[in-house]
Amino acid sequence: MGIIIKLNAMKNQLTSIEKKIAEYILEDPERIKNLTTYEIAKNCDTSQASIVRFSKKLGFSGFPDFKLSLSQDIGNRKAESHVNIMHEELKSTDSFEIIGKKVATENTRAVNNTYEITDFNELEKAVQAINSARKIMLAGVGFSGIVARDLYFKLMELGKVASFENDSHMQLSYLSTMNENDILFVISHSGKTLELFNLTKVAKNKGIKIITLTSVANNPIRELGDIRLSTVEMKSDFRATALSPRISQLTVIDMIYIKLMLENENLQDYIFNAIELVKDSKL
Repeated sequence: MGIIIKLNAMKNQLTSIEKKIAEYILEDPERIKNLTTYEIAKNCDTSQASIVRFSKKLGFSGFPDFKLSLSQDIGNRKAESHVNIMHEELKSTDSFEIIGKKVATENTRAVNNTYEITDFNELEKAVQAINSARKIMLAGVGFSGIVARDLYFKLMELGKVASFENDSHMQLSYLSTMNENDILFVISHSGKTLELFNLTKVAKNKGIKIITLTSVANNPIRELGDIRLSTVEMKSDFRATALSPRISQLTVIDMIYIKLMLENENLQDYIFNAIELVKDSKL
């Protein structure tokens, strides 16, 4: 997992002490490899227990586990350091070629960073849940709604009983027909969209299994999820932020789609049959 990406994304969710530890680590991740909890605690003016709790909050069994993953992350970044990455604000004076380069680079970054922070255990749980679900309801608005619709078509293509509806009243009506054998799959980059949060709360109260796809940072919708999938937190001053989160979301959706298809031979047949059926529509 991309520890450095996760630390940057979660900084605003941490306590003052945890934020101090995170900033100390991010200041020079390389030096952490050679430091003990005692040394880090001393440098951050905190306790060793705080360092251990910090590591566990990030999902690790303890500080040694955190330090090992951090070392691996640093090694991966060194291996990729030869790649020239542009991560700058788009400017009106940019040539079309430079605009294209910046957008392509930002989207590539989003895909690579999404892979780095992906929890494949959670992803596997999502695939298993979708495989066994009676029916699946997709929910998302704005750009996330575009991604939700994409997943809807993919699930329909695989023969799954799925639904996607923009109208909030229709969403609640459909939700009333669902139970614990069904899934609500909520897609929201911020995880703070009010109408989606309210919909997710209703589903939670009905005992419907909830899969969330949100930013890796803690947020209200993510907290309601039984299975929590993550996308990367994008740089806030990049004007294409509406694009990069969508690319990140679609990357996760495609992972699920391919895994579903490969695990079920009969689902592969649906795909091939669909390809054959649309051949006659081509010139």
